[in-house]
Amino acid sequence: MKKIKVILGLAVSAIIVAVLILNSCGKQELVEQTVTDKQENKMSEQDISFQDNLVQFRDKVNYIRKNPEYKSGEIMDSDEAILHMESLFNATYSFNDEHYTKTKTDKTTIQIGVNENDEVSLDDVVVTFGEIINIVTQFYYQCDFNQKGFLLLDLEKGETTNNQLEISMRSVIGEKDSEWEPFGPDDDWWYGYKKGDCDWINGNGIFDAAVKIQEAIMNNKPLVYPPPGYRFAYSDYELIERFGHEYKDESGAYLIFYFENELGSFTWDDKCLVPDEMNFHYFGEEEVIYNILPVELNKPANWVFMECFLEGLSEENPGAGDIPSIHHNNELTYALRYLVAVGVIDPPIEL
Repeated sequence: MKKIKVILGLAVSAIIVAVLILNSCGKQELVEQTVTDKQENKMSEQDISFQDNLVQFRDKVNYIRKNPEYKSGEIMDSDEAILHMESLFNATYSFNDEHYTKTKTDKTTIQIGVNENDEVSLDDVVVTFGEIINIVTQFYYQCDFNQKGFLLLDLEKGETTNNQLEISMRSVIGEKDSEWEPFGPDDDWWYGYKKGDCDWINGNGIFDAAVKIQEAIMNNKPLVYPPPGYRFAYSDYELIERFGHEYKDESGAYLIFYFENELGSFTWDDKCLVPDEMNFHYFGEEEVIYNILPVELNKPANWVFMECFLEGLSEENPGAGDIPSIHHNNELTYALRYLVAVGVIDPPIEL
């Protein structure tokens, strides 16, 4: 059995780092402001308002926490305070965009003092926010998931009794789906020519390792949805072909299935892809399709993968001195994606 090292790219989310207002306006500040301006050009007014409110609340909380002797005297509407605490906590600690196989929910309540106008003091809010952090941290470390991530905190306003407002807390922790693989222990497939599995059965002249990997790529293709009132339209379709020998991982293994032999002699072990190899080449194909080719070909951000055709063949490799090889030939289709308004460009219809 060939030794394969599977390397999965995990998208790692970063927490928001709280910073105090800077006193000077140096070169770095100007660069950061330029980047922010460019980002805000792509943001809606609601996006910008949410961001500004979050930053303002964050900076007030951080200042009071770092200067405990300071008393602001500021009061806030209780609904606004709860929303701000929830938003800041999730922006700081929640990894919402990870894949989670299962979740664990913890619930509890806390209290904060309110006046007759249903208002709370900012100083009390800071204390309560610290209490929330401590409680959720305990929930997190008591969770026995092997690969856990904090998913979300939901705060809900409750009843007020004797000037004490009850806040319900719902904390959700997830177990990350980093070990997902498309092929299971029974998925050993002949590399090509529609010969089926490694016993040359179950193919029906339709399936082989290349076909199975192609199906897995298409079945797990990321789906991106346009904003309401818009749809995507595509142009400049482009077919990219790869023989299979072009890309290797850090260990020197070919990402796309490829074996060469100067004598043209290949063993059963060379031609049979066991489950570990099926999964390795599935993730290898994804790495080529989504990460390597757009950079290698210097394509714009809206150049997107559309479909693929993988074929297991035995032939000489013209790119390697005509050395005999067995490989998965790749035909990969890409196109440029554009956002268009529904009503201007109608949705597609069936033929």
